[in-house]
Amino acid sequence: MNITPRTKLVGLIGHPVEHSFSPKLHNSLYREYGMDYLYIAFDIAPGKVADAIAAFKTLSFVGFNVTIPHKQNIIPYLDIIDNEARAIGSVNTVKIQNGKLFGYNTDGMGFVDSLKRRGIELKDKRVLVLGAGGAARAICVYLLKEKIDELYVINRTREKAVELVKQLGEFSPNAHLRYIEQEDAIYNLQPDLIINTTSLGMWPNVQNTPLENYVFSPQITVIDIIYNPIETLFLKRAREAGCVTVNGLDMLVGQALKAIEIWTGVIMDYDKAINMLR
Repeated sequence: MNITPRTKLVGLIGHPVEHSFSPKLHNSLYREYGMDYLYIAFDIAPGKVADAIAAFKTLSFVGFNVTIPHKQNIIPYLDIIDNEARAIGSVNTVKIQNGKLFGYNTDGMGFVDSLKRRGIELKDKRVLVLGAGGAARAICVYLLKEKIDELYVINRTREKAVELVKQLGEFSPNAHLRYIEQEDAIYNLQPDLIINTTSLGMWPNVQNTPLENYVFSPQITVIDIIYNPIETLFLKRAREAGCVTVNGLDMLVGQALKAIEIWTGVIMDYDKAINMLR
């Protein structure tokens, strides 16, 4: 890659970010399509988001992605938020144009598209979501759009789970929604899908798992939006129990291609992108 003063800059803010595959994916795609762009990941600690935004504006960044833990606390700094991101309550993609910040959320769309590509049906399914952060919000909104039957949320912080269920109820008043207090209660749910949206099990803390003692039934489809490692301990236990498992690579690619389209107007090939990571 030939970097010049004309090279357009895009990036990622999060904490941590050293695990991220996004720089590899984005920069490979820009080379493949002959685009003079450079994608850089920045480890931005909580409380330093304003400093990062000021730097991006000064350096004429085109835009940036947002990951844990900034997807919700980025919102006060944005000038305009699109309707999807507003409904979700979190942002993962920001475009900088004429000094203004435009916020979007491509997580939910990327997630649902990744399941559809694998032939996984969502309509009329019972779904358990682990976590209640920004990614969970995006995924839950799109799950409800797909007319799932029941949606359950469990989270270490009870208040966040209750608040998420309340907000989802306002978005979809007729949906069957519940928050779950304890891991033991999951056994009575008999979910069709279990989705981990937490960072538990992400590199370097690969020994962690969001469900310590759960025994998987083989008819459950188990999804982890983590992609580093490719197979978390959570997915490994599910696979060994006979479950269909899906990691976070497909979702990563789906949301990345949408972000590139927002920044550049270019629509890239999904299969070409996923093959760059496999």
